Amino acid sequence: MSPEQPSNKIGKSVGEKLRAARIAQHYTQSQLAAPDFSVSYISAIERGQIHPSLRALEILASRLGLSSIQLLPNKSQQEERATTAATLNEREEDEVELELLESQILIIQGGASSAVSRLERLTSKRPKRQHQLRQKYLLGWAYYQVAKYQESEYTLSESIQLAKELNDQYLYLHILHQLALTYAAMRNHAQALLAHQRCLNQLEESGIQDPFFTTQTYIQMGQHYTRAEDFEQALAMFQKALSITEKLTTTQSIQAVYTSLCRNYAAEKNNNLAMLYAYKSLQLHNSDTIKRLRSELHHYLGQAIMKVDRQQARDYLDNALQIQAENVQDQLSYASLLSRNAEWYFLQEDLTLAESIAHQAYEIARTFGDTIITADTLIVLGRIKYATQTYEEGSQHFIEGLNMLERIGSHEELADESVRYAQILEDIGQEREAFTHFRRAFQSRQTLEK
Repeated sequence: MSPEQPSNKIGKSVGEKLRAARIAQHYTQSQLAAPDFSVSYISAIERGQIHPSLRALEILASRLGLSSIQLLPNKSQQEERATTAATLNEREEDEVELELLESQILIIQGGASSAVSRLERLTSKRPKRQHQLRQKYLLGWAYYQVAKYQESEYTLSESIQLAKELNDQYLYLHILHQLALTYAAMRNHAQALLAHQRCLNQLEESGIQDPFFTTQTYIQMGQHYTRAEDFEQALAMFQKALSITEKLTTTQSIQAVYTSLCRNYAAEKNNNLAMLYAYKSLQLHNSDTIKRLRSELHHYLGQAIMKVDRQQARDYLDNALQIQAENVQDQLSYASLLSRNAEWYFLQEDLTLAESIAHQAYEIARTFGDTIITADTLIVLGRIKYATQTYEEGSQHFIEGLNMLERIGSHEELADESVRYAQILEDIGQEREAFTHFRRAFQSRQTLEK
């Protein structure tokens, strides 16, 4: 007898359960069928000749006081074993994935020895090929970190072929890069240069635009040439690296690179890398937002304290500037504090020092483009220039700062500073120009009230 098809097994199982439940409830087929179904329909289901729809199953189950799930077939022991095996397999894969990730973190954080032990043990689990590739790459990297260069070279060389077979360009590039570092550590600078040149060739062939990796490669090649005493080539490599980094001076430019890499890997169906670069872009955005908020906090807090107590403002600025000096990553906040510091000296009528500090604040802030801090530094410079009767420069600074406030939609600040500028113009007899800025302040207030 030939084995039954799975669909027949399912139908028969439902039919058997339906018949058993009907008899238990003392229903005839006619009673169960009416008014929605025919007796022959119920009979065919019970004999396993037809399969009821889910809607029919719900109606019949309801009449028998059951849930539709209770009429569904039970899984066979074979099916249960297959499901359990699949679940265990998925669980094992998750465990391997976690082990690889934790090992990578260990390497980054200086725990390469522990990573080596974990990665060597992982071999016994016989991970799938993609996991094998990552395990070998990380193991080669960890060996390099603990100065086991021969082991590193062997492991990485072995993983290159696997990366080619799996067509994993990302890991292929990073394995080549790590192999080059290993050769350099073994003082084999010729092989190191060759491996890094292969990185550049692969990047060009693949069309991947990764300026971070490319810059890193050029820097390493410059170091290889330096150790080989080929200083002209070393200089050329360093200059190429510099030309790339000069285009990555703002958060926006770096985010644009992350976005491009995300789209590139998404197009290749490499969802893990696509998500990685998407998260990097989001993290950069969040970090930039926090810095902007911190800089604005210093801006408004400094202004408020200045109006209440200048000595208190001096103490606040001294303390904040000392703390900020240790946080070189947050230059916009530093510019904000410098601008308030310049204003403090301006109010003390130390115009020379005030101007020097204000220029320093502007040089830092302008690299961030249009921000309330950049606008503030310009307006502080404008006030100082008018105080020193350098009216033309003062006007340029004021107008540029006010226009910037308008561009970023800071209408309340624009209204306040327009009034300040109008009053300064009025004091030196430029009533017509003053009227223009009083009107601008009024229009800004109207915008706020809409």
